Amino acid sequence: MAPSRSEIEKLASHLATSDPSPFFERVSPDVVWDVMGTHPAAGHFTSLESWKKGALGVINERLKEPLKLKVVNVLGGGDQDWATVELEANSVCKNGMEYPQRYAWVMRFDENGTIVQVRAYLDSALVQKAVDQNP
Repeated sequence: MAPSRSEIEKLASHLATSDPSPFFERVSPDVVWDVMGTHPAAGHFTSLESWKKGALGVINERLKEPLKLKVVNVLGGGDQDWATVELEANSVCKNGMEYPQRYAWVMRFDENGTIVQVRAYLDSALVQKAVDQNP
C-alpha cells in the first residue's frame, strides 16, 4: 500500500531542495525505473544507482546546478499501490539555455511504502536539445 497523497507530496517535496536524500531513502536500491522516450536520458534502469548515473546524470551534466524538482500535483496513493507525481524543473543549462522541464512519475509502492517501480514521462525534445547544445 502506498503512503497517503499528502505523505507522497511531502516526500517528493525533498526533490526541490539541496538535499533530496529523504526521497531517495524511500526508493528501493533495486527499483525498476523506466524513463520513456527516445532521447539520451531514456532507458530501462534496474537500480537506483543506474538511474542516477544514466538518466539523471545525462541531465545534470548539462545543467549549471543539479536538477531540482518541484511538486505540482499528486494523484493516487493511500489504498492504491500506484501514485503519480507531477513535477516541474525550471533549470538553466551550462550554455544559458532555459530548461523548463515537466515530469510525470508513475510510481508503485510495495507493502512497506517503498518505491519499487517508476515510469517517468517528460519532454523528450527538450532533453535532446539540452544534450545537443551542451555537449
